[in-house]
Formats: sequence, structure tokens, C-alpha cells
Amino acid sequence: MAETILALAAAAGTAASATPALSTLATAGTALGAAGTLYSGLQANAGADFEAKQLKAKGDEEFALGQRRAMQARREKDLAQSRIRAVAAASGAGAGSGDDSITALMEGVEQQGDYNALLELYQGNSARNKAYAGAGARRTEGRSALTGSVPGAAGKAGSNLYSIYGKR
Repeated sequence: MAETILALAAAAGTAASATPALSTLATAGTALGAAGTLYSGLQANAGADFEAKQLKAKGDEEFALGQRRAMQARREKDLAQSRIRAVAAASGAGAGSGDDSITALMEGVEQQGDYNALLELYQGNSARNKAYAGAGARRTEGRSALTGSVPGAAGKAGSNLYSIYGKR
């Protein structure tokens, strides 16, 4: 990119040495316009990179939130099972594994608690993947803007230089 700016400046300097002051100003304006186009591409790339970093951080936060929710689901499962054991013991039915209805209830709570925890982990991971994909897309857009600014600047400069010097 720096090479393009230097080449444009060299072309402008070469052309300006053989022309009157007005042509020199037009050449300088062309070089500034080309540099502005390149700078615009650089800024678009920097902005896209910043936005991509924010999206990645948001994805990491979503993943961590999913982990915390999964831990909460497991805690709720443990509390529900503890309550089942306490109620069974208080009723005189016993909290042991001898009662099939209590065992079935405990297994149901275990399965549902595990399902809820895994679902929370999945949702957090899915949200992170979506944010990472968005970050990748923004980086690609930024690189495209940067890459597109180089030929845009060169084309604009070439066109302007031709209109100034090519008509002679």
C-alpha cells in the first residue's frame, strides 16, 4: 500500500516538473485523492477489526453465561433430589433405594437436570459460534475494503492524471 502511494507521488512529481503551476496543483489534488481513498480503506479495515474483537468478546461472554446456567441447572437438580430424599425420609417411607417410586422420581429428576444443564451449555456454545462467525465476516469485510481501496486509488489517480496530461 505504501508502495502505491509512493508510486503515485513519484508520478505526480515527474509530471509536475514539466507542467505549469495549475497542473501541479491538479496533480497534487490527484495524489491527495488517491491517498484519501487508501486511508479510507485502512480506516474501514481498522473499524471492522475493532468490531470483530467486540463480537468475539461477546461470544466468549455468551459461552461463559451458558456455563454458569448449566452449573445452576445442576445445582437445582441436586436441590430437587435432596428435597425428594428429605420428604421421603420425613414421611417414613425412607430415603433409601428400596422404594421404586422414589428411585424412579430421583432418576427422572437426574435425567431432566442433566438435560437442562447440557441444553444451557449447547445454547452458550451456539451463541459463541454465531458471534465468532459474525466476527469473521466483519474481518473479511474490512480486508475487502482495504484491498479494494488500492485499485480504487490507483484507478482514480490514473484517470485524473490522464485527464490532466493525456490531452496534450
